[in-house]
Amino acid sequence: MRIQCPGCGIGGKIPAEKIPAEGRKIVCPKCKHPFFVRREKAAAVAQQGANLSAYYDEGVKLLKARQFDVAIEKLNAVIRENPDYAHAYRYLGLAYGQKQLWDEAIQTLQKAVTYQENDLLSLKNLGVAFLHKERFSEAEEVFKRVLRENPDDTRVTAQLEMALRKGQQAGAERENGRSPDLPTAADTIDSQRKSAEPLQENPVLAFLDQGADYLEAAQYGKALESFEEAVRLAPDSPDGHFGLGMTHEKKQEWKKAIAAYQKALELNPKDFLTQETLRYLKKRRKKRFGLLPRMKA
Repeated sequence: MRIQCPGCGIGGKIPAEKIPAEGRKIVCPKCKHPFFVRREKAAAVAQQGANLSAYYDEGVKLLKARQFDVAIEKLNAVIRENPDYAHAYRYLGLAYGQKQLWDEAIQTLQKAVTYQENDLLSLKNLGVAFLHKERFSEAEEVFKRVLRENPDDTRVTAQLEMALRKGQQAGAERENGRSPDLPTAADTIDSQRKSAEPLQENPVLAFLDQGADYLEAAQYGKALESFEEAVRLAPDSPDGHFGLGMTHEKKQEWKKAIAAYQKALELNPKDFLTQETLRYLKKRRKKRFGLLPRMKA
């Protein structure tokens, strides 16, 4: 009998005789989500899991295509149907962050790391959201958690330095009698640029940010130059390789994109977004060129 986890969508077969008439509890080996299975309801559970998985996949694709509103709608639908669908929270939080809805991003990303405490992508984005909300001590704590897992992450190191500096500045302002509750221009585009300026002291980060700007503007040649320079300066950082992968993907240079993503994953094997992107591209390339799967020895 086939069953499917309603949490992450992974499916498998289990002998029907191993499921008693009253049902049994099963823990998913992939996402560790517990769910209950009865013989007569197994097919319905599998169908629900398949539907949620399709909605989730569509939401992630829309997010990568920068269609944030529709992605938010899809991922919220997944969570409404199954509040324990762990991966939906990480990408929903990322989508909220792209829309600069920082309160919603914080709430959602906190939920994501509740399910997966070592989810580095969600932790990074949570730290950025805390920075934008001027919750510097919380941002500092989150960035330190990331660096304990990946101490060579230059971007997070720079963001931690920013959180420390901004926290010290806020403390000095409170001591000088300025209320930290006074409204500031922190939510404007101009002030966000100013708050990011200290990061540019790190040349690698400067090229990464420059590459991201060129990529968003569809100036792919300049984006490649920026990411290549970032890789030259910091060959052991996965961020530059990931940027190259995104740029080659936009140019539909699938072989080069896969190679760049593979290098990024080699440098940071725990990066789930890189894993998912690489899996999607490989599947797409097989369909496009009719490649047969390799036989296992």
